[in-house]
Amino acid sequence: MTADELATLVKSTFALSDYAAERYPADDLERVTAFFGDSLPPLFLAMRGLLRTYAIPGDHLPADEMIHDHQWEVENNPNFTTDHIPFYAIGNGDYLCLSRSAGTKSPVLYVAHDDPNVDTLHVKFDDYLTDTDWFLHT
Repeated sequence: MTADELATLVKSTFALSDYAAERYPADDLERVTAFFGDSLPPLFLAMRGLLRTYAIPGDHLPADEMIHDHQWEVENNPNFTTDHIPFYAIGNGDYLCLSRSAGTKSPVLYVAHDDPNVDTLHVKFDDYLTDTDWFLHT
């Protein structure tokens, strides 16, 4: 999938949002890459840009929450390491994360707050974007 194909998919699946720009400020992507580095999956970066415009369901964390939750979890959760980049809050204390060390080839990881096993939810971020149970649920 390309960034253009992702934009077409999002545009055809989700409505425009009147509130998303408030949750995801204009410098959201810049803040994510400043803190976590720019070696992130290209479609993750493309998806972040679409969060400001479309009502994409789920709790995709804005940059300030990604950074805050990362710092808090590293300090307080023995299952969470500096390698984990939280981008989606499950709501029960668990997160979907990218792997900092895997860089642009990062899988999507399920990091639980109460289980030391880290599961690979998707081998690559692209697969997350086409999963109707996670990204494409409406």
